[in-house]
Amino acid sequence: MAFVPTPSPTVVDQTTLMKKYLQFVAALTDANTREFTGLTLSVQNVTSSPQYSTFLEHIIPRFLTFLQDGEVQFLQEKPTQQLRKLVLEIIHRIPTNEHLRPHTKNILSVMFRFLEIESEENVLICLRIIIELHKQFRPPISQEIHHFLDFVKQIYKDLPKVVARYFENPQVIAENTVPSPEMVGMITSVLVKTAPEREDSETRTHTIIPRGSLSLKVLAELPIIVVLMYQLYKLNIHNVVSEFVPLIMNTIVLQVSPQARHHKLFNKELYADFIAAQIKTLSFLAYIIRIYQDLVGKYSQQLVKGMLQLLSNCPSETAHLRKELLIAAKHILTTDLRSQFIPCMDKLFDESILIGSGYTARETLRPLAYSTLADLVHHVRQNLPLTDLSLAVQLFAKNIDDESLPSNIQTMSCKLLLNLVDCIRSKSEQENGNGRDILMRMLEVFVLKFHTIARYQLVSIFKKPASCPCSPTSWSACVPAATSRPGTPSWAASCPSSF
Repeated sequence: MAFVPTPSPTVVDQTTLMKKYLQFVAALTDANTREFTGLTLSVQNVTSSPQYSTFLEHIIPRFLTFLQDGEVQFLQEKPTQQLRKLVLEIIHRIPTNEHLRPHTKNILSVMFRFLEIESEENVLICLRIIIELHKQFRPPISQEIHHFLDFVKQIYKDLPKVVARYFENPQVIAENTVPSPEMVGMITSVLVKTAPEREDSETRTHTIIPRGSLSLKVLAELPIIVVLMYQLYKLNIHNVVSEFVPLIMNTIVLQVSPQARHHKLFNKELYADFIAAQIKTLSFLAYIIRIYQDLVGKYSQQLVKGMLQLLSNCPSETAHLRKELLIAAKHILTTDLRSQFIPCMDKLFDESILIGSGYTARETLRPLAYSTLADLVHHVRQNLPLTDLSLAVQLFAKNIDDESLPSNIQTMSCKLLLNLVDCIRSKSEQENGNGRDILMRMLEVFVLKFHTIARYQLVSIFKKPASCPCSPTSWSACVPAATSRPGTPSWAASCPSSF
């Protein structure tokens, strides 16, 4: 049977659809959630209608009125909460074209206000709306932007208390009670008996949503918005953003005590949210570090301490967070602040700290980790003591013969070791150390690598001359080019793909 494409809605159909949707919106407070879900999924059908602008003029004010007049809910099962979330999702899904531009100011005003009062679920949607509208329309700076930045700063200031509440002093939820949103750090379900005095009483599940301003998931999303605001309003908020630097430093050095991590009420998932918020905050610092490098330098000890703590504390099962942490570290270590890490190099050479113990992290992040560390060692090698140089040789010599690593990482390790030779010699003389033993160990590694190449790779290379970029008929042309450099084999001199 031939495929018959579904015709697009006609003008009459679109007009009918819009009338139907407007009826939904007009009866918003009485409409049930299921009917409103239909509006959520199909509202985009009318975006091409000539009356689309008029449609938005009707629905946007009613949506905002409903959201502002309604009561904030923190129970997921409440129809009001489900309806509020659906309305926010509809606003987020409305295409950000010129038809929406006249409504941007009013929408943003409500979204900014909701960040302080709404539940975690709804605040996360509000943040996505704020990002999308600012990216698309670049509205002029307003007092709400300054208020938002002050709000974010206050969240960072209150974070130590929040961490203590969630981890150091977790509260036990009493039986048959629904905890307040301030008590839970993440979405939590509890069973409550409808008639506690009866043993066979029916139980109901209540799912509590934390308050957005106390949510670690929300905190993890805030730095990217501050970065966006800085990109849009750099001249207006330059001094305001500089006030984040000490707050960032205080945030990344925060950690949960070992006693709390071994407590029976310790929540691993919530702890992962906390580490994610810290790493996102460090990524924010990596973005602004060159702009405020002198100011960041005043807190360099906190920066070093915080980064090492995050490398040590990042959960083994969250490889994506460690990857983001290593990327942020790579950016930070390209600045002059890398010299502040010299006293702690022995910790960075510890693979259990640098890469962690997770299987996924070890399988996927070693190239990134080794390249980041190699770049740091290369720039500070003149200032490293012989003990650290020995650790560097031990780590990167191991990589040279590790077939599980990409060839470019093996090549990088070879180059780094060669760059360390003079440093090892000079430091050995200064410290009267065992530099000769280190150099002999390094030489042995290179000899063994050449042995491996000769035994397993040269044979296949010479058996398959067609793999050379030169044509088989001009294979002999490779020889003169090689003989022009004494000691260089023909396959190495003129065949870049030999390795």
